[in-house]
Amino acid sequence: MGRLTLDLMTLISKADARHDATETIVGGAPSTVIHDQTIANGEARIAAELGVTHWLAAGLILPLRVYNTSIRYLDPSGQQVTIENPDLHHHNETLSGVGDPWIYARAATELGGFVLGGRFGTTIPFGRTVPDPFVLGDMGVPHEHSQFGTGTVGAVVGLDASRVIGGVHVDGALLTIQTFYANGHGYQAGDRYAAALGIASGLGTKSWRFRTTIEGVLETAETWGGVIHTEDGNVGRLDVLAGGEVTWLVNDDWHLGVSLKLPAYTHIKGGQLDALGFLGVNVGTHVHLFDGNGDRAHHHHDDASVAPGDWSDLDKLDASIDGSVVPLTPVVGKITVYDFWATWCKPCGIVDHELAEVARRYPNDVAVRKINVVDVDSPVSEKYLKDFTLPHLKVFGRDGKLLWERSAPPLALTSEVETSIIGPRTKRAIDPNAKRITIEVTEGGFVPARIEVEHGQPVTLVFLRKTEKTCATDVHFTLPDGSKIDEQLPLDVPVEIPFMEARVGEIGYACGMNMNHGTIVAK
Repeated sequence: MGRLTLDLMTLISKADARHDATETIVGGAPSTVIHDQTIANGEARIAAELGVTHWLAAGLILPLRVYNTSIRYLDPSGQQVTIENPDLHHHNETLSGVGDPWIYARAATELGGFVLGGRFGTTIPFGRTVPDPFVLGDMGVPHEHSQFGTGTVGAVVGLDASRVIGGVHVDGALLTIQTFYANGHGYQAGDRYAAALGIASGLGTKSWRFRTTIEGVLETAETWGGVIHTEDGNVGRLDVLAGGEVTWLVNDDWHLGVSLKLPAYTHIKGGQLDALGFLGVNVGTHVHLFDGNGDRAHHHHDDASVAPGDWSDLDKLDASIDGSVVPLTPVVGKITVYDFWATWCKPCGIVDHELAEVARRYPNDVAVRKINVVDVDSPVSEKYLKDFTLPHLKVFGRDGKLLWERSAPPLALTSEVETSIIGPRTKRAIDPNAKRITIEVTEGGFVPARIEVEHGQPVTLVFLRKTEKTCATDVHFTLPDGSKIDEQLPLDVPVEIPFMEARVGEIGYACGMNMNHGTIVAK
């Protein structure tokens, strides 16, 4: 939730339209003349969608249109002629303006491996409309047929479903726009029905997506004053388009794509447009505005950056890189760790670094599968993280059965992974004669943050958390011999940790978020 998705889509198309009419040729008598019109359309569509909850989003689509038309008048043999009053019905012109915006709500859920969605909204009568051109034409008054809007409020209803099958993303959608009344000029747009099917895959690449589509669009006839005019305008049509799309995933936040759709089948009535094809370009991004608690997303992670983990020669695979749903398939005979992460989750970087260290200590015992959720409302998040946050691990045993899954501070997660590999650690006994050193946990961190001990001499470190306003609810050590100390720090409860370092040097420790640190100096 809190994700604002922004897309700018441009679509360019060219179409031809022909119809016959009785016209008076200059210097001649009335005769049949072919109106041969070429139309180029361009549309820039700005789409914004805000995730309100993990299952609900609100959206706005604003179309900006450019329309260019040229007209020729031909005799039945195809020769160009000049008619009297040539600008009565058609013009050589370029028009531009805003179309009818859409506002809508979209809901989504996961069911049986499918991501299911529904959309309900309305069109806003904002685009340019014109007076009845047929009435004006009968009066001999020059007129315009081109409109950028309908002048009415329409209902938008849609359904969609998607699923990943064998690494291929399959999606389908249904959409209808319904118009229930005529505008002030007597115009009522036809109803529109659309169905689409798409198949997408990265084809083994990480930064590219290739998609093929087939879609059908059915439009019913428009009316002027309750009348369907069969000689011009939309009197009903069916178009089937086949297309392809290529998208470059620049990073988790930006993408750039191109698309081409060509007519595979067209059935039209009357003198309507015969589209030659549609070329599209789109660029998109998303911004994290807030998290589930209403705070700006991720601001509390900014100080948690670490170097990326070294995964060379380790059993690690990227199971999903684009937020798509993938099956979780454990590696039998190993502890399998599914690491859910995102680039904006800085603690996830700590998990990556520490998990790589664990995997390097036990290379034959652990397999790591990384899942880039991309965002909190992506399909994979909807399926696996509904009640969790990042960072998040899902760990399977050597028999392939789920051992545990948790959302927790990074060091706590990786410590538990190591425990799953080697079993619970045996705690050292407290030496009653050892020197006791108290380290308090305050809002400012560990106090004192640096202590000195004699090497080879046992001490008891007593951690006492005094505040709720800290992420240091646990503490984690990695000793020079590779062994670990991991302890939870309950509020106002002293936690005793026996400690002895045989060699001179410094040993660091940190909270689970790796944001608060301390140092033990063995002298």
